Amino acid sequence: MAVKTKEGSSKAKSSDAKASAKSKLDTDDFTNEVVLIQDEEHLDYLPGIYSDPAEVSELDYDEVGYDDLELFDDDGSEDIEALTPVPGGPIPGIPGIPGIPGRIPGRIPGRIPGRIPGPQIPLNFCSALSGTYGYSSPFRPTPHPFPIPRGPFPLPTPSVPARPARPVGPFIPLSLISIKVRVDVDRFFPQNRISIEVNRRFPFSTAHAIAEVTSDRCLGWNHRRVEANITYRDGLNSLIPGNRVIFEASRGRGIGYGTFKLTLIGPGRTRRVYRLNFESQHFDEVEFEVDRVSNASAPTTTYDIGSHPNRPANLPAENISMDTVYRRAGFDVSMSPNRSVIPTSGAGANGTWSDAEMHNAMVTYWSRFQNLPKWAMWVLFARRHDQGRGLGGIMFDDIGANHRQGTAIFTDSFIQDAPAGDPNAAAWRRRMVFWTAIHEMGHAFNLAHSWQKSLSYNGGDPWIPLTNNNEARTFMSYPFRVSGGENAFFSDFRFRFMDEELVYMRHAPRRFVQMGNEDWFSNHNLEQDSSLQSGNFDLEIRPNKSGNSYDFLEPVSLELKLKNVSDQAVEIEEDLLEDGRHITLFVQRSEGKTRKWRSLSTHCHHEHTTDLKPGQAIYGSHMVSASTDGWTIDEPGFYNIQAVIDVNDEIISSNVLRVYVNPPSSIEESKLAPDYFTEDVARTVAFAGAPSLDSANDVLREVAARCANNQAARHANLALSGPMLRNFKVLNGATDKAELEIKTINAKIDQGAKAQTAALMDDPDSAADTLGHIRYFGMLNQLATALEDKGDDKGAIKVLKSAVSTMKKRQVLDSVIKETEKKLK
Repeated sequence: MAVKTKEGSSKAKSSDAKASAKSKLDTDDFTNEVVLIQDEEHLDYLPGIYSDPAEVSELDYDEVGYDDLELFDDDGSEDIEALTPVPGGPIPGIPGIPGIPGRIPGRIPGRIPGRIPGPQIPLNFCSALSGTYGYSSPFRPTPHPFPIPRGPFPLPTPSVPARPARPVGPFIPLSLISIKVRVDVDRFFPQNRISIEVNRRFPFSTAHAIAEVTSDRCLGWNHRRVEANITYRDGLNSLIPGNRVIFEASRGRGIGYGTFKLTLIGPGRTRRVYRLNFESQHFDEVEFEVDRVSNASAPTTTYDIGSHPNRPANLPAENISMDTVYRRAGFDVSMSPNRSVIPTSGAGANGTWSDAEMHNAMVTYWSRFQNLPKWAMWVLFARRHDQGRGLGGIMFDDIGANHRQGTAIFTDSFIQDAPAGDPNAAAWRRRMVFWTAIHEMGHAFNLAHSWQKSLSYNGGDPWIPLTNNNEARTFMSYPFRVSGGENAFFSDFRFRFMDEELVYMRHAPRRFVQMGNEDWFSNHNLEQDSSLQSGNFDLEIRPNKSGNSYDFLEPVSLELKLKNVSDQAVEIEEDLLEDGRHITLFVQRSEGKTRKWRSLSTHCHHEHTTDLKPGQAIYGSHMVSASTDGWTIDEPGFYNIQAVIDVNDEIISSNVLRVYVNPPSSIEESKLAPDYFTEDVARTVAFAGAPSLDSANDVLREVAARCANNQAARHANLALSGPMLRNFKVLNGATDKAELEIKTINAKIDQGAKAQTAALMDDPDSAADTLGHIRYFGMLNQLATALEDKGDDKGAIKVLKSAVSTMKKRQVLDSVIKETEKKLK
């Protein structure tokens, strides 16, 4: 039987009222007919468990005296704190951690493979139990009755009214403790976990635990008992005592479940029992809003699995949607009705997007629509990135103060390039766009790529250690990275996330997963271990300047060099050091805390590899002063910096670079520091301009005017003038989101080129020192291109000649010099 999801049925009711809106949104992807296989008929769905009544002992029904305590062998001697490196903190690395060996092998015996064909034999049947359950303890003040004197006493007279025995008026209960229990034992892709989240309001404290299921029994008709051992903790341990959990559900007055009970078994067989209420068959609610730029193709929010022949033979042919994928991952998804087409009438001829423009648009969007941690995400379909068709999507990590809230999908990119001879090219393209959208949205749930899981653990990290998996059939893989390429991937891909990812999404502390909360790839950390290095590569981090000292306020830009030191060619990704996906830096102020640096943007490219021959190297450049969670270098003193990179499943560590930041050289620098070391200024400098961040631009103007001899002034001038070199797209709107549109700040090439020339060419050695070779010569090339486009060939040639001269003086690679000289011919 085929049914329509709520996404379809709810929209059908208002289809007439929204006809005009649908026509604007290119309606084939905003269809009212999203047809799915009914859950109970899907091969990946488990509807419950059953048992033979003859095999259930009478003790199993004794709810009063039977607790299976003898099975736990719990003598109260186990010390939770002994397992916790940090009191009240996580317990990493316990055997049986979620998603790692220790899971129940296969399905729990007795799982129903489908619907029961009929009452041919007597069975105890227990229906699906997975979902969220809640507990809230009301606090009621104990009434103090009026004291009664001993002996005879007179009755109250009318002039002395009797005192009431309890407070008068409605009572408002105060909940001091709340509990969320997420049970994950059936429905889609069960992970056999129970997670418990406790919040105590006074004194405020929280705790989180994940328990691995050891037993799941159907004791009678809809009487089910699930037992589990806690394998992960975060927060105050005493709120969730012991290591044993029992979750029990039994019938109410009808045939379905009516009562739910959670039992926590602590040391000495002490127990805490909580009566729970059923809340949802999902684990959290989330809202997706899908918009598109008017010159982009229609958003692909659905995909017909049966439309392409390359799929698993037993995978049902159904039309799935974004809603479907994330609902089966455990979320109650709603698609925002506020879908918009953002006009580009004011954008001019420039139809591609730079990182700065995309970042600027997202900052504008989220600054107007509650930039707070919440279960909501913005998905924007745009046409093409400046980098061309090789970039299919991007997830920005630093949208405002709250990260992981927005993604962009580029419809005019490699994801439209079906292989020659494909049996259904149209279905291939639709599948790739849909896959790319779900992949980028997965990053917003704080999921890393499947082959980068080893960048996820540090000995004290709050989450569990994970391992790389290049062959995983998950939305977080790249189809072209698996053995056999895309054909092999999709022939065995069930349009789902792998188990480790589902455990994380469903059961990790919610601050790790919720959009706008923890930074991207935080709680996915790194353990530096030289034993992981194979000796095939040498990674060097360097400043490309004569000394390792920097002015106070000066952004620290460093370059990376990855050299093949083996005796054979190695195939690697060309953008390995530039795309922001493979690199992690660790920045430590002397004798201070080590901070992790991540790139402010990450690019998901089409695969473009190169054979790196013995002795050859590739290069990359990054501003390391600021990361996704703010400034990493913002005080005078010595800093130690080390880079780590993932190369073909090898974790390569660099040298440790020591740099020195000078104290302020003037009162002006000290005065400007509090306003300068902000997230907005960091993003404006890193993206070489962000016109919508007015306060940041004002600060940079102050730096340029009052600290002219500081290298920070050079960076400020470049960030202020960079957007002038092109028609810069911005997302504009009044108070109503329906009025959003993309407009262009017209280029001011003469003004911008004058400022850029002064910053880059008046003192080229000093400019190359602070910017680094890659960024410096890239900016010169950008300036030359802008002048050439304006028709100022003489000015463009002057810039290129200056670049060649500086390259030769600073002994840049001959291949780079020759490439620049070609542009002069």
